[in-house]
Amino acid sequence: MCKLLLITFLTVCCLNSSSANYSNNAFDKIHNTYFYAYIRVEGKFLSKKLKVKVDLGDSDEQIAEGEKLSEVLTNKKSYASILNYMSKIGYELVNTFDLTDNYNGSGGTSGIIYIMKKAEE
Repeated sequence: MCKLLLITFLTVCCLNSSSANYSNNAFDKIHNTYFYAYIRVEGKFLSKKLKVKVDLGDSDEQIAEGEKLSEVLTNKKSYASILNYMSKIGYELVNTFDLTDNYNGSGGTSGIIYIMKKAEE
């Protein structure tokens, strides 16, 4: 009987301490809403500068903001500078995709697509 009480007491203590690890902030992070950005980056013909198209969504505000970001990011020379700029304004990289072209059997990467997210404020 004493062993059963000891095992029950230890089980309750372990369960109590494991549930204490989650703070309220951790639960808030689980329920965040995110805004996503689709960023298409391609090289310009005969230039080292990049052409950038940012898609934030369908609403008028999102389209306007996407066009502003596209203008700011176009003509940069580095893919990393685009990521750094987006990171400064609160976006986080989620995934990347290569843009590939195939011409007469030879293919290559012509650009990259970034999928980024930003927590709703």
